[in-house]
Amino acid sequence: MMMMKMIKFLLVTLIVVLSGPIPIYADKGLMIRECHNARVPTICMQCLESDPASVHADPVGIAGIVIYCLNSNLNVLTKQCSNITKLLLKKEKDGDAIRKALEGCKKELSETMTKALPDAKKGLKTGEYDKAGQSIKHALGFPLMCGNNLQAAEFVSLTVYSQINIYAQLSDAAMRIIDRF
Repeated sequence: MMMMKMIKFLLVTLIVVLSGPIPIYADKGLMIRECHNARVPTICMQCLESDPASVHADPVGIAGIVIYCLNSNLNVLTKQCSNITKLLLKKEKDGDAIRKALEGCKKELSETMTKALPDAKKGLKTGEYDKAGQSIKHALGFPLMCGNNLQAAEFVSLTVYSQINIYAQLSDAAMRIIDRF
């Protein structure tokens, strides 16, 4: 009788332990594996760790979260360009080349947010991973072109260049994750 109770107790304990929630560390391992191939895995991990849904995401979901981080980064970059443009408008003729470059950046970044990144998200949802990767690659061109135009206009702003660099790193992470599908 005592042996039967012990066996039942062990079975119940085993069932509870095995059917309990999966620890976050197992899912964090997936995040680490997916970011491992990025040239800058730290940026990729920071992005994923900023979204609580990432611990429950599969590789496609992880790529979607990185695309969401790309979109957020573009919003910050666009606001920075707008704020700097407003400051330059207060000056008379100084900064015309920079102002034109910033206006071009805002236009290109807007196109990236409204066309390229939504196309990448759609490609992930429909399983068209090549299309998603191409859209990310296309979306990377605009901020890089923006940075080149600003450098040519002799614009100096570490925060803008830093945002462009982070965007490039996140784009690389997204493309490398998607390439593995």
